Amino acid sequence: MKPIIGIISSRTEEVDRPFMTKTSFNETYPKRIIQAGGIPIGIIFPNNEFNTDVLDICDGFVLQGGSTIYSSNINTVHYALQKEKPILGICMGFQTMLGYDFVRSEFGSLIPTYKEISDFFKPEDEINFIEKKFGHDELDPFYLSKIDKSKHEVLLINNSELARIFKTTYLEMPSIHSWSGIDKVLMKADAIFKVVGRSSDGNMEAIESNDSNWWAVGVQFHPELEDSNLNLFKELILRSRK
Repeated sequence: MKPIIGIISSRTEEVDRPFMTKTSFNETYPKRIIQAGGIPIGIIFPNNEFNTDVLDICDGFVLQGGSTIYSSNINTVHYALQKEKPILGICMGFQTMLGYDFVRSEFGSLIPTYKEISDFFKPEDEINFIEKKFGHDELDPFYLSKIDKSKHEVLLINNSELARIFKTTYLEMPSIHSWSGIDKVLMKADAIFKVVGRSSDGNMEAIESNDSNWWAVGVQFHPELEDSNLNLFKELILRSRK
C-alpha cells in the first residue's frame, strides 16, 4: 500500500476571536506527496492539544511552513524520533526541528514526555533558536512566475543525505523566509540534528538527523515549489515504506 504522509497544519490563534483561530495547509505539499507516490492527510491539533492517535496512522510526516511554532509541532518531532518515522521539515518545519533540539537541551540527559514538552514550550521561545535574517525574502509577495528572483545558492556537505538525493552539492532554491536558525543550538555534542547545508552568506539552510536509524531532513528553502525537486519527496515516500 502507498504510505500515508501526515502534513502538520500551520496554525493561527486568537483566544477571544474563535472565528480567527484557524488551521491551514498549502496545497503544494500534498501535490508533491501524491506525485511521489504517497497519500497525504492533514494533521490538526485543536487548541494546540497534542494527540498521538492521529499520528499513529501515519508512516511519515511533512512539517510545512507557517508563522508560529507551537508545542504540538515540537511534540510531533519528538514522536517521529521515538517511533523512528521519517520526517521532512520545510521552512517553519525546519525551524521546528531546531526548536526540538533547543527543548531537548533544556531537559539535559532526561528524555521529556509529551506533557512536559507541552508545559515547557511556548511560541515566544522561538527567540532561543531562530533570529531575524535579511536578504532571504527578496520576493515578497511571492509569485511563481517570478520564482527565479527568489532563488539563492545552497552549498551541501559532500556526504550528506541531501547531496546523495540531489546528486550534487550545489543547489539554487527558492527562499521565502525572514527568520533562520541560530548555530549554537546544534553545537552541543548530543544535538539531535547537524547542519549539512548553508547559503553563500553562511546562513543555515539544511539539517539532518544525527541518528542513522531515523531519517529526518529539514530545509529552510522551498523545494516543493518546483517539479525538479520531486526526488526529495520520493525519498520521503521510500523511507516511509520501511
